[in-house]
Formats: sequence, C-alpha cells, structure tokens
Amino acid sequence: MVAHEVLPQSPRVGRVQIRLRLTDASRKPLTGAEIRLEGNMSHAGMSPVFVDALEVAPGEYRANMDLSMAGDWVVLVHLTLSDGAKLERQFEMTVLNAEDVR
Repeated sequence: MVAHEVLPQSPRVGRVQIRLRLTDASRKPLTGAEIRLEGNMSHAGMSPVFVDALEVAPGEYRANMDLSMAGDWVVLVHLTLSDGAKLERQFEMTVLNAEDVR
C-alpha cells in the first residue's frame, strides 16, 4: 500500500513536502525502496518536475518538490522495491497561489 500526504495541506506555489508511507499487505513497513516523483501539470506546455524521495524512517519517505505554477498537478510515483519489483502510483493535487490561501 502507498499512502501519501502533501504539506502544507493546501499546496501552494513554491516548495511542498510530499510524505509517502509504504506497507505490505500485513501493514508491515516496506524499507529500502527507491522512489522518484514526477510532477506534471494537467495541461500541456510545462516541463515536469522530478525529485527523489528519501527514506526517513522504516517505510516512510519524504521529498521536497518545487511547484512553479498554480493549477492542477498530477504526481506520478515511480517505485522500485528492495526485491526489484517496480510499481507506479499517481495522485492529483490543486496548487494555489500563496495569496489565495487564507
């Protein structure tokens, strides 16, 4: 299972932190994964943003992603597990301009 959280809760233009939690079917943390995140705007014309996530605790990974524009983003999570298995997940987020967050 791959669970994600984006901080701040209302993502805004600039740096956001993406937290990922990886667990197996019995909810045991999955350690030693290699994770690359790819952020894409939902409309054409923007270059993707790539960052690697680092393991900060067993099964918990974090990455900082710099988002240059407000709008709808899709984040692709490219995972290589410690046994070599490859997985992909994705999630969406709406990024606001700082002045739109109150």
